[in-house]
Amino acid sequence: MAVIETDVLIIGAGPAGLMAANVMTKRGVDYICLEKKPGRSVLSKALGIQARSLELFEFLGVNKPFLKRGYPGPGAKLHLAGKHPSYVEMYHIKSRYPYLLIIPQDEIEEILENHLNERGGQVFRQHEVLDVVQKDNGVYVTAVHNGITKTYFAKYLLACDGAHSKVRKELDVPFIGEDEGITFFTGDVEIPDMKEIHINLHLNDRGAAAFFPYKDGTYRVVGFDRTRQGGPRRREMKLHELQTTLDTILDHSYKVQHPKWLAYFGTAHRQVPNYRVGNVFFVGDAAHVNNPLGGQGMNIGLEDVGNLCWKIDTVLKGYAGNPFLDTYHEERAPVAKEVIFNTTMELKLIHMKGLLGTARNWSGKAVLTQKWVQSRFANALSHVHSDYDKTPINRSFKDKSLPRKAIQAGERVPDQILFNEGTTDERLYPLIQRIGYVCLIYIDCYEQDLIDYAYDFAHEANRAFPDMLKVYLVARGGTVITERDELPIIYDVHRDLDQNLGMQKGSTLFIRPDGHVGFHDGSADVRKVMAKLKRYFI
Repeated sequence: MAVIETDVLIIGAGPAGLMAANVMTKRGVDYICLEKKPGRSVLSKALGIQARSLELFEFLGVNKPFLKRGYPGPGAKLHLAGKHPSYVEMYHIKSRYPYLLIIPQDEIEEILENHLNERGGQVFRQHEVLDVVQKDNGVYVTAVHNGITKTYFAKYLLACDGAHSKVRKELDVPFIGEDEGITFFTGDVEIPDMKEIHINLHLNDRGAAAFFPYKDGTYRVVGFDRTRQGGPRRREMKLHELQTTLDTILDHSYKVQHPKWLAYFGTAHRQVPNYRVGNVFFVGDAAHVNNPLGGQGMNIGLEDVGNLCWKIDTVLKGYAGNPFLDTYHEERAPVAKEVIFNTTMELKLIHMKGLLGTARNWSGKAVLTQKWVQSRFANALSHVHSDYDKTPINRSFKDKSLPRKAIQAGERVPDQILFNEGTTDERLYPLIQRIGYVCLIYIDCYEQDLIDYAYDFAHEANRAFPDMLKVYLVARGGTVITERDELPIIYDVHRDLDQNLGMQKGSTLFIRPDGHVGFHDGSADVRKVMAKLKRYFI
């Protein structure tokens, strides 16, 4: 039997798998994406795209279809205690996307697959994985399609096949954690009497119910009813059961009708001990699961892809060594671990009743009136502060000579306004989207020594890593005339790079394709900066 060979094999075509296929297509990587199901699911489990995921979609060039079809949820109304709700507003998020974009998962998958198909990529459906075998040089996968058994070989495999991952089971990788023992209800319904723009959460001793408004005027409803806990859990939920449950939980109930789908489900929190096992990488729900509080799960998976795929491409192109891929686990595992801890604690908090529940409601109402609390809460949910600066490699790149406010290795670079080559205003993120690795060298104004440094560094970097990165000169203003014109010039007329990123005369900011800092160096020393660049890729 002939073996079908590729560089990257993606197992699973949910949001994470489809995003991985899109990134590989954009970067020109040879890949194959296999999916067990014959088509996209009509059910909509996840429903919200956080700000950081939208930023990653922008790097991929697919953000606009999401913005067109989604609803920018401005925040949440929390009905905890008293007659008046508390608010958590999302405008505090430090991003161009200060909201939760509410859009059902089936539409998320549709947009990603359409974008993939339009660019020549595809998903091979009805391929059920039977066997996964690791070798030193790659991974063999046996799959069956319409009764025909096929064997695939890839240098790297991305397990994007969900919480019940076949890849994980075949490799006997533990999924550490536990079930949480609570039965939730969920579904998409019409609620004629509800006219809300905010997410609405009702919490009391009878249970919890949250309503998420869709752009078409319908609502996602999710929650738990204390009277329906324990005993065997059914998957299917009837409309009259949902109505009875809402009548039980809410002080003022709403009539629900015309369900698109309804279901019961349970939750768990689990995580694999290492996201990398040889040449296999666990992504999304195959690597970690948590309960749905805060709309975190799908977004963490999308961010896993945003961290991993450019690294694989960098290794395949020969710019980095195989150990470079270990940074995927080092950077992403702590993010999911923190989310699992937070959502587990939040569920325990929500499940309190009696005096403890009353105390929770009144104290929560008091705390949420503080704007600084709302800001921290909103930014935490959005993942814009999910930085990687605490990992060993990124800590080793910290430059203490830079100003205290300076952005450092591993931190996410916020989008900035640039006056690019004196022609027009442009943002930083489109540069990252078009180019990938971007390097900014701050020269303040016309200074020959710094201009010589920039050209010498660009020459050495291109010799060591041909066609990998693009170097830009950044000047505060004035006329910058050089004997050569290979390096484009950005004028920091808005002082964004100075004030927001802490760039100063002679500093070099190396930005990764995912918009995080590779390193920020203030020496203007070609040998020192080149040594950092080479060490970065291990």
